[in-house]
Amino acid sequence: MSTQATATQRETAKPKLLFLDDHHLVLDAASFMAQPEYEVKTVDSLKAFEETIEPYQPDLVILDVRLADGDGIEVARRIRERFPRLKFMFLSMHAEPKIVKRAIDTGAQAYLSKRAPAEELLLAIRTVLNGGKYIGSRIQTGEESAREGTLTERQKEVLRLISQGCSAKEIASRLNISVRTAEFHRAAIMERLKLHSTAMMTRYAIEHGLV
Repeated sequence: MSTQATATQRETAKPKLLFLDDHHLVLDAASFMAQPEYEVKTVDSLKAFEETIEPYQPDLVILDVRLADGDGIEVARRIRERFPRLKFMFLSMHAEPKIVKRAIDTGAQAYLSKRAPAEELLLAIRTVLNGGKYIGSRIQTGEESAREGTLTERQKEVLRLISQGCSAKEIASRLNISVRTAEFHRAAIMERLKLHSTAMMTRYAIEHGLV
């Protein structure tokens, strides 16, 4: 097969998703929802996951934080060490801020509740595969839950600093939070307010007296 043909195949191939969960109902439902748009493989144990991840070479791993045979967050840390460019996200019933923060700190690109609608799962997957970050609408990151269209006090602080031109690293330093937490707050602000650029966030901050 020619190099050109191989390149064309890669361009037209569906992105590969690998789901790790110990509940078969979740795996079956997620696979059914994602298969029209993606190539999907599911595994129900860490042993099966370890045997699958390298030969399958997924574009995105989606896993729970609690597994019957291990800790999903520790699994994510190992993924990060072995495959630093591989994207991964969490899909879990656990929405406690401490757990979400632990997951964020692994470098995960998204965190989504299993209570989320199917459309939100697909939106999160697309966002991550396109290089973005996503926090589910039912997820808290350590602040009080806000009504749609409003921001927590911490999110207002982050938005104020964004409007001042601060990077995620600078925001993290000023607010004494991790860079990943700063990035997730930014993603949450964009999702909650339906804003799609730094310019739009800056305009919002000015219009609402946050600058």
